[in-house]
Formats: sequence, C-alpha cells, structure tokens
Amino acid sequence: MSRKGAFLIDLGERWFRSGGAGWYPGLYEWFFSKTRRGTILRTREEEVVYEMLTTVLKPGHSVIEFGSGTGNYTVPLARRCAGMVTVEISEEMNGYLRDRLLREGLTNVEVRQGRVEDGAAGKFDGALAMGPFFYVRDLEDGLRALASALKPGGWAIFGVPLPTTEGRIFAANETLARRRVYLRPPGETLESVERAGLKVEQTGAVGTSREGLTLVIQASVRVLHDARTC
Repeated sequence: MSRKGAFLIDLGERWFRSGGAGWYPGLYEWFFSKTRRGTILRTREEEVVYEMLTTVLKPGHSVIEFGSGTGNYTVPLARRCAGMVTVEISEEMNGYLRDRLLREGLTNVEVRQGRVEDGAAGKFDGALAMGPFFYVRDLEDGLRALASALKPGGWAIFGVPLPTTEGRIFAANETLARRRVYLRPPGETLESVERAGLKVEQTGAVGTSREGLTLVIQASVRVLHDARTC
C-alpha cells in the first residue's frame, strides 16, 4: 500500500470518535420526543419490544440492559422486575439516567459504565440491548459477551441495523456525527446469533420505512443437555 493510501486510511480511522464521546442526552431526548421521525421510530420499536417482553419478562427477574441511554426502557422495566443493571459507555448518558432514576424513586437499578462487548459480572434472567450492536464491529463476539451475562435458558432482546435504504441513510448521518455504524443482512445476523450460543425465538423489523431500520431479535440461551442424564 502506498504512503498516501495508508495516510488516508489512518485519517479515516481518526475521524470516528471513541465509543462514549459525542452523546448528548438532551438532544437525544428531543429527537425521539419532538421530531416526527423520532417519535414514529420510537413508537414502532416500542410496539415490537414490549410485545416480545410480555412473553419473557417476569416480576422476579433480574435484567441487564446494554446501551441504556436516557432510560427509555430502563424506567418501565425496573418497575416490572426485581432488579436491573445498566451498562452504558457514555458517562453523560449515565449521569442523565442516574438523575432520572432518582426523580422516579427507583432504587433497584445499578448504573455501570461499559460496553456490550465487555459482558458483565453476574448472571441475569434477561438482557436488553436496543442500541449497542449498531456500533459493534464483530457482532458474534458482542453476542457471545451478551450471552455470557445470562443464566442458562435466559432471554435476550436486541436490535441490529439493516442494510436497507433507511439503514444506509442512518449510517451516513452517523458518519457525519463521527460514529461508525455496521449494517448487516438479516441472514448474516441470524447466523451470528446461532453461533454465539443463542436460539432465535422471533424477529421483527422496525423503522420509519417499509423495509425498516432495525432487525429486532428475541433469543434465548441454548441449554446443552448431557446425554448421560437423558
């Protein structure tokens, strides 16, 4: 490779921010609550996510949420389960969430800083990750880390961005914001899910267009049975 080519690649890599930089809670909330596209996107995503949650979430469950952001799912989930741990790379988002939990009077949520790729200490009944896999380079490694945080048979609900027109527009906008998005065909994603030790239970595509932006997946940790016990 020429020096010019290597320089351009290095320049391109340096364009993107570190994972936790550039997230502004106020702007994030404004987009999803005040703009037409944001409110449609959030409403459609919530319809799918909550329908999936009704089939798996129980009051006694412990739940880990990766990429909790401003707590759109954290607050209602915390009211419906025994306890939660949130893992979010942005300290600005974590600060916003801590203040929100205080205002809501919720004391059963532990807020941690980190990435989905790092997994988490402890074993949980369920996991939610509706944003992090947009920005994970190696999806299978990220899914293995998520699965490692779950008990045998535990459930997971997560979203992966699609290479649709809406997905490509989103990725381009995120590039301008200096964030790299990894779009993946559904077949490739589902293969990664299975290889990571998870069993796909159901899926749904959500977005503001017919093709959608996100493939939402409900999966469970596969339980391996010892043939000697059968």
